[in-house]
Amino acid sequence: MPGLLAFHAHPDDEVISTGGVLAKYGEQGHHIVVVTATDGAEGEVHNYEDPDPIKARLAEVRAEEIAAALGILGVANHHFLGYRDSGMMGTDANHHDQAFWRADFMEANARLVSLVRSHQPEVMIVYDPFGGYGHPDHIQVHRVGMAAFFGASDPGRFKCANGEEPWAPRKLYMTTWPRSRAIRMGEALLAAGRITPDEAEEWKGEGTPDEDVTTWIDVLPYVDRKIKALRAHRSQIPEDWFLLAVPKEAAPEMFGRESYMRVFSRVEAPFREDDLFAGLR
Repeated sequence: MPGLLAFHAHPDDEVISTGGVLAKYGEQGHHIVVVTATDGAEGEVHNYEDPDPIKARLAEVRAEEIAAALGILGVANHHFLGYRDSGMMGTDANHHDQAFWRADFMEANARLVSLVRSHQPEVMIVYDPFGGYGHPDHIQVHRVGMAAFFGASDPGRFKCANGEEPWAPRKLYMTTWPRSRAIRMGEALLAAGRITPDEAEEWKGEGTPDEDVTTWIDVLPYVDRKIKALRAHRSQIPEDWFLLAVPKEAAPEMFGRESYMRVFSRVEAPFREDDLFAGLR
């Protein structure tokens, strides 16, 4: 069966944008791999009365949390790429010598290329050029992930070592948040009294225009597992987080489909898809 490698920035990102897909395709028997670029050490600490002890060992805590979340989703293959959380754009953490934002581009690519060659996924998932919301680590995931997709098949640029062989993944996707969902989210939050009418109006300009979304995956049967996996990231996901604040009746619409933009394919596949493996099986 073809496999999938999802490249993410921090622990918890894997659930937010791809949790349903990871659970669905893993249950179908596909080889599923999650690669997390950073340790998440710059994240906030929620759900603890005394956050200071947690903050002092946050990277360790976040490693425990992602292990629990991936266990809920049924993902057995996980790797950290080995970089430190770079923090939000413009913060001092951007300049840490181990920050992903400062990583040597070719070295970071070589690390990911090695994992791609080892697991040989047919499908890879990265972020868009803006990293979704401008976080430096998310932007780096786009840069490094895009380059590694093509670099894994190029032994001239990335020499094969330790028995590796070149590998050319067949399809490349970027995660996306469709505008129709952003509009519905604003409506749901307004109805729940979480935002003002003016803020709901702002939601109408968020997300990717629906006509640019190529791929919609039905993950409705996995919504409960996705929410449970989100809550496994205890230090990062507060109970009043905006996605968890969605009224129960709106949850299927908010969580029941995950959406992607296909940016490259080495196989023939329809422009509009309902399967990341369309053309591969």
